[in-house]
Amino acid sequence: MGSNGGARHPEERRRGGHGPTLDDEACYLLPYSEAIREGREPEPAVDGPNSPAHWWGEYLAAIRQWESVAGRAAPPPTEVGRRGGPRVTVEWVEWLMGLPLGYVTAVPGLTRGQQLQILGNGVVPQQATVAFAALLDTGV
Repeated sequence: MGSNGGARHPEERRRGGHGPTLDDEACYLLPYSEAIREGREPEPAVDGPNSPAHWWGEYLAAIRQWESVAGRAAPPPTEVGRRGGPRVTVEWVEWLMGLPLGYVTAVPGLTRGQQLQILGNGVVPQQATVAFAALLDTGV
């Protein structure tokens, strides 16, 4: 995400022959990001078990399911970037991957770019568990 020139509308990315990134989707398809694109202050994170429903649009059911599995509310998906537009938050990527709060984001001395690189090169623990179980079942 850090080297693709920033978020672009998913349709623009498709017209260029590429698939949209998580950054594209979060910045242009989530209602939460509208405030940032319009120059308004977005809502802060919440302390309860669920994030505000109006943040997620058509993705609400999936977010609610993952909040239930993760045991905590989804953090805000985007923040104001250096140029004033929305950009995906590292905390949301960390949450999406099912990692404990602060697993990457609380490591001292890492820049945002380094955190995203670590997460992007990382493994989703739940997927790794399924993969290892499948390998064990085949006798590999």
